[in-house]
Amino acid sequence: MEPWVTQLFWISLALLALSIVYELLPVSVTEGFSELVSVGDSKFWAKLVPRRGDVGPDLEQDGLLRDPRYFSGYADLQRFGQKTDFCRVVMKSGADEKDKFLACALGGTENLSSTSFRSPSVRDGFLLGRDDYMRDVDGDGRDDYCRIVKRGPATFGIDCNTATEKGFSLNLVPDNSPPEDMAKLLNMYEGCMFWLRLRDDMVDYTETLFLNSAGGAKVAEKPVKPDVTEGLRLNGISQYLRLGDDPYLSLGSVVKLRSMRAFMIWVRFDEFTNNAHIFDFGNGAGIDNVWIGILNRGNQGLDHEEKPLLCGNPMADVLPDGPSGAQPGEITTPQDLMETSDANVEAFTCEGFSVAPRKMPRTIPKAMKAKEAKFADLCYEIWDKDQRKLRIVVPMVFKKGEWTHITVTTLDAKSFRPDIALYKNGQKVFVEPSAWLPQTDITEKNYIGKSNWSDVTSQYANKDELFQGAVFDFRGYQRPLSEKDIQESYAWGQGLLGLKME
Repeated sequence: MEPWVTQLFWISLALLALSIVYELLPVSVTEGFSELVSVGDSKFWAKLVPRRGDVGPDLEQDGLLRDPRYFSGYADLQRFGQKTDFCRVVMKSGADEKDKFLACALGGTENLSSTSFRSPSVRDGFLLGRDDYMRDVDGDGRDDYCRIVKRGPATFGIDCNTATEKGFSLNLVPDNSPPEDMAKLLNMYEGCMFWLRLRDDMVDYTETLFLNSAGGAKVAEKPVKPDVTEGLRLNGISQYLRLGDDPYLSLGSVVKLRSMRAFMIWVRFDEFTNNAHIFDFGNGAGIDNVWIGILNRGNQGLDHEEKPLLCGNPMADVLPDGPSGAQPGEITTPQDLMETSDANVEAFTCEGFSVAPRKMPRTIPKAMKAKEAKFADLCYEIWDKDQRKLRIVVPMVFKKGEWTHITVTTLDAKSFRPDIALYKNGQKVFVEPSAWLPQTDITEKNYIGKSNWSDVTSQYANKDELFQGAVFDFRGYQRPLSEKDIQESYAWGQGLLGLKME
């Protein structure tokens, strides 16, 4: 028999065998299931290697506990070019947190072990991260496990554990071309000293801060990664947070206030409590304080919003710039006015002596009940020991019941007295030239939702009250933030708060 005839025979036999497998094997394994699942857009792989029906987004194998805070989804570990394998972070029931590992239930292995393809445990050195994803970084056709990691103080990057034939190794490869959403997050991490997202946990994502909660204040931890978060809600009566970069809740070991160049936070006032401070870092009332809050109980009697001034301190600027608007008059005397104007002293009529006093109009209108405040001014202060070095007041920044994004940032990184800009909802609304930076590094009374003056009273003023409302996404940076940085963070927060994108 000729060689080419033999080759043709074996090729025909191979094609016949493949046809039999295609037509018979999928029916016996996946009958009634192949239409329920799909592998990408390929009907062939949907029948031949289907995604598992016993483990998936809403199903877990008996004896395992899944941690939904980390990656949970489909990936390609078998080099089919389709995401058939369901990966998630699990641990055995009753195990310790350090026994968690990443495991993938491979497509086409229905009812077999869902953890045969896995990583080492956290105890063995496998590092997890809340900002994680899976992607083929080393180009071998298998998806690798990647996440944003801390490489040093305010320094972050993306490292990936590579996938092998049997599981994930401890070998790390950097991802220098991450997906767009991860690239934006990585930029938000740059220069960040602390980051309390307060979305579904009370964790500092830079792994710097310790937190202590008063009055039972906490973030709803379920559902994990909610489409819309309520942030951290504080009742204005007993709830606030105390924080620090050491177990004693002091700042100065890692987070040095004198090196801080920007603060950023989302805030919603449910009520304008008296002189409420959104955050206050200091050593007591009027001692080394850095704080942002409101004045009094808001702008009572005002029922409309006024646009904040962009430049200059509104507490000092009373009259508008010339030539428009009211302008100061020349200094003069009554005699000069009589000689140089239409005023005529001879036209005055003397009423003479009267026994019955005339009824005069009220000089002070009848007192009216103040309207409930709908708006409040923002106040930002910096103290050096017991001396106030900086006070910025921007009018009508907060509207009751509405989320507002606030950023305070220096405009350069090197000046001893830098210009400071304040942004509201991603837009610059105020600039203070030649301002001051925080003057101390070590502060022992650091609060979110509480003022350092809350225990101080006098006969002239009511004490400061606790903040009542909600906060979300609180960050501190050791670098100035650009307008692009601020607007990207604002848009990111809008999405998580379920706000209408502007």
